Amino acid sequence: MIFIYILTGLTLLYALVAFLFFVGLHLLKKGRNEEQHSVSVVIAARNEEDNISRILQDLTQQTYPKDKYQVIVANDCSQDGTGAIIDEFCAKFPFIKHIFIEKIPDGFSPKKYVLDVALQHAQNDIILTTDADCRVGSRWIETMVSYFEPDVGFVVGFSQFGKSYEKRTLLEKLQAFDFMQLMGAAAGSANLKFPLAASGQNLGYLKKAYNKVGGYKKVAHRVSGDDVLLLQLVRKFTKYKVVFASSHTSFAISEPQPTFMSLIHQRLRWASNGSYQLKLNVLFFAYLVLVFLISLVSLVALFIALFAKIYVEFILLALFIKVISELMIAVRAAQVFNRMDLMKYFPIWILVQMPYIVFMGILGSLGNFNWKGREHSAKMVNKSSGKISDFIHKIEDLFWKS
Repeated sequence: MIFIYILTGLTLLYALVAFLFFVGLHLLKKGRNEEQHSVSVVIAARNEEDNISRILQDLTQQTYPKDKYQVIVANDCSQDGTGAIIDEFCAKFPFIKHIFIEKIPDGFSPKKYVLDVALQHAQNDIILTTDADCRVGSRWIETMVSYFEPDVGFVVGFSQFGKSYEKRTLLEKLQAFDFMQLMGAAAGSANLKFPLAASGQNLGYLKKAYNKVGGYKKVAHRVSGDDVLLLQLVRKFTKYKVVFASSHTSFAISEPQPTFMSLIHQRLRWASNGSYQLKLNVLFFAYLVLVFLISLVSLVALFIALFAKIYVEFILLALFIKVISELMIAVRAAQVFNRMDLMKYFPIWILVQMPYIVFMGILGSLGNFNWKGREHSAKMVNKSSGKISDFIHKIEDLFWKS
């Protein structure tokens, strides 16, 4: 009976949070700033010869005045043709700068370090970041800058995996749906003036806000979080507002992970910073715990209903409320982000979501993962205590190959 009380409390609390996100997704704002501030676009790149030319081409075709922005590409020890491609663009476009990073110091996350080096060379007031495998529209800089009103220090941009109605594998479509849900929560919470998350694929902040929190110094040892941890630092230690850019011309497009293996490693990297939120944002940490617990308890409840055949009606009602709560966010997010094409994947996503969250929640805090050819620990950079790669390969062989 105690289990039913736990399930009831978690379900109602989860539904309440989902409703708040839903409300937040209706509080959309357009950027009102009309001043053309100087901008530095910063990109970290490691072995991106297949992608880097596309994002650089996008950045040369911006509507923003060319004398008002620069592009800094921080080359993270690339061993392929990335550097040569960047140099070709630098020769044609004086506002593009190439910085090659030869070595990452101990105790510093690779991406945070290369971004920090790039930011030391950034000459302008506003910093915009995107990834080397992303694409942005011609009005991206113009629209992101429009959200920097006088009291705004941080702008969360929307990013999606692939384009609407684009032919993709089931694995890639499910990633796109899952990420849309995450961005829906990010947008809803930011619009309610309680920002939770952001993505380095599409981000903006004031350089003075970055400097005010000491840059990445407080979180340099965390392998991930160049986006969400920085957001929480700005939220906690400055008076700047954090807003979400909901205009479609500010959206970015990124590439999903091509295999189940690479997806697991990416999500473990994301999940590795969950516990650290206890230091930066207790309520955000509580939300992450809630998501983990509702997934775990719902899985247990489902097994009880199927095999013990007790409390069946009550458990089904709780699961129904959970599904409706998530559907509510999904539909609104799909409307806001113009991704209604993804809604048909909702039933499959619902089936895999609970075990996926439990799996990621546990291993994201305890396991190791590989990213960009480097082995990382969930606890700290440059340290490891074993590999999960063989285990993940076995899962891939058993369940899913893209």
